[in-house]
Amino acid sequence: MIVRRLAFAVAAICLLLQAAAAQNMIEVRGADTKYRYADWNYTFHNSAIIDLFYVGVPGSNEFNLGGGRAFKIGDLTLSPLVYAVFGKEDGQRGLKFALLAAYAEGSWRFNSFVGQYLPISGGVSSYQVLDTLDFSRMLDKRWELGVSSGFFHASHAWNPQVGPMLKINDRHGSWAVSYRFGPQDEFRIGRIFLF
Repeated sequence: MIVRRLAFAVAAICLLLQAAAAQNMIEVRGADTKYRYADWNYTFHNSAIIDLFYVGVPGSNEFNLGGGRAFKIGDLTLSPLVYAVFGKEDGQRGLKFALLAAYAEGSWRFNSFVGQYLPISGGVSSYQVLDTLDFSRMLDKRWELGVSSGFFHASHAWNPQVGPMLKINDRHGSWAVSYRFGPQDEFRIGRIFLF
């Protein structure tokens, strides 16, 4: 019931604010570990955010519908977000509380998404996720070199990863390639479109 109400509230906000000037972001990622990610994020001129994303790994397919607000403090942007979570497996239903952080000063860049999932029903227990934490330096207007990391933590099991990352910026957004080392090594590629 709570998940449905949250989903309807987010949809209503989206409909009410659709005429406002905004920015769309679409991001897709994939990895050799069969990790899959697709995200549509809409930020309104008043900093309200609607965010819909799918994340999948072997044995888990999860759809997140949520939103929040961006707060800019100098070069730092913090966006607290709340999601209704629907999983294909195990009747998963729950809430995810997350924080998106972005920092840019000169040639330095930092982005991260950290979240806490709380189950309402189904067989998926609570978990914490950091996906991703990227720290990079711009070499010129097109190229960035840095480090990408993240983790998934559930039921006393951790899967931390960290490794080098290369980003290529263009007029439509950026490409990112990373190789993360950890309990499960992962080659990852992603694309962001901004419009």
